[in-house]
Amino acid sequence: MTHSINNEEKALPKKRSFELYFQDGDNQIACKANMFTGKEYVYINDELVSEKRNIGFKTVHEFEFEGKPWQVTFDVMNLITCRTECVVIKNKKIIGRKILDPFSWKALFKFFIYGVIFGVLFATLGYLLGGLYGSTL
Repeated sequence: MTHSINNEEKALPKKRSFELYFQDGDNQIACKANMFTGKEYVYINDELVSEKRNIGFKTVHEFEFEGKPWQVTFDVMNLITCRTECVVIKNKKIIGRKILDPFSWKALFKFFIYGVIFGVLFATLGYLLGGLYGSTL
């Protein structure tokens, strides 16, 4: 199966934060979440089996599929970097666990450095233009 597994994909938000895929025998489990809207979706073999809106840091999706109890947990481990752990459990046995880290500390550090550089440049430009046109400060 491919990663664009469901026909209902048009109904999902256009900008998803992440998609994680797990395999259990012939079943493909797709766990999708949008960090902007807080919506989370769990699909098994193209079938939407659970949908919730996360308003906290941890959400547990409990459902039954093929007569067996399933549980999918989304756990936001770091709010700044949006590091999220997704655990899939079938019949009280862990099928898979993945951690998604959409932002890295390196990327956040780069944005900070760029902010400092542009802040200094614009402050200098403002100071020079103020001196050129006669600032009241």
